[in-house]
Amino acid sequence: MCPEFPMPQAVRLTRVFDAPVELVYRAWTEAEHVVKWMKCDADATLEVENWVPEVGVEFETYMVQPGVFEARGKGRFTAVEPPHLLEYVQYADPKLGVPEMTVRVELQERDGGTALTLTHTGIPSHFCGMIDGGWTSSLSQLESVLANLTVPSEASP
Repeated sequence: MCPEFPMPQAVRLTRVFDAPVELVYRAWTEAEHVVKWMKCDADATLEVENWVPEVGVEFETYMVQPGVFEARGKGRFTAVEPPHLLEYVQYADPKLGVPEMTVRVELQERDGGTALTLTHTGIPSHFCGMIDGGWTSSLSQLESVLANLTVPSEASP
């Protein structure tokens, strides 16, 4: 949880999933899976445009929780090292008082599963609790998505 200071803050969450690293990475990098779990609440919907994890590629997001909020965002992938690292910046939104923020996802094999460490930096203190709670919910939803994914088998020669 973030302390309430006027300076930008960070959220760092670690979860261990009972799934191979390649599968967790796939859930983060394929738009068809991202829209199912990367949302602050299971009742929200998420649309992504150009979610193509390659350094320099820009993307857009649109999240809606009916009757509660809607949020549009834009960003750019800054580090992509399959299947262990994904990092992107979310561009500033002066209308909402949000500076540029960075999301970094590190994946490591651990006991047949995957340890995921998510670090979200540059968060204004007035958004910190909301972002922490949103990622906590998202990672719970990710666990459900992973339960239904399989690692594609390699084609036979």
